[in-house]
Amino acid sequence: MKKVILFLYLFSVSANAADSSNVLSVDRTFFIELGIFIFIILFLNKFLFQPLLDLKENRDVETSVRIERAKSMDEQSVEIEAEYKKRISDFKAEIESSSNEKIVEAKKQAEDLIKRAKEESLIEIENARKSLDSELYLRIANISIDDVKRGENEVTLKIKELVAEIKGKI
Repeated sequence: MKKVILFLYLFSVSANAADSSNVLSVDRTFFIELGIFIFIILFLNKFLFQPLLDLKENRDVETSVRIERAKSMDEQSVEIEAEYKKRISDFKAEIESSSNEKIVEAKKQAEDLIKRAKEESLIEIENARKSLDSELYLRIANISIDDVKRGENEVTLKIKELVAEIKGKI
């Protein structure tokens, strides 16, 4: 500390003693100023410029790492999207095949029901015809000879009535 005070005292004394008319001359103050300038450059380099350069370099490295990570994530997203689309298409194909199978099965069941309904209706129609024929024969048998003797008009009227009833039942 004493050395610094001594240095400053000598510097101020020599600065007062300098001749102002001879400004460009090289004397001891030039070397002192040169020493201070070099000291300031080294000091600033050590404590200001080097930390700023290190900070910039670290930031550049970190930025490049983040860029690489972003590229990697982009590639992963493309792969995931492709896998997603493949799963969706597989799922759609599976749904379509199962729905087609169910449609075919439903058509078969519908055809079976229609076939059974036709068979049952044919059996019912045949039974109705048989019962209608038996009723018709009974009515015709009930027409007696007396009815025939009475006249053709009554017989023909009764036959027309029977025909109309048969048509109504069919």
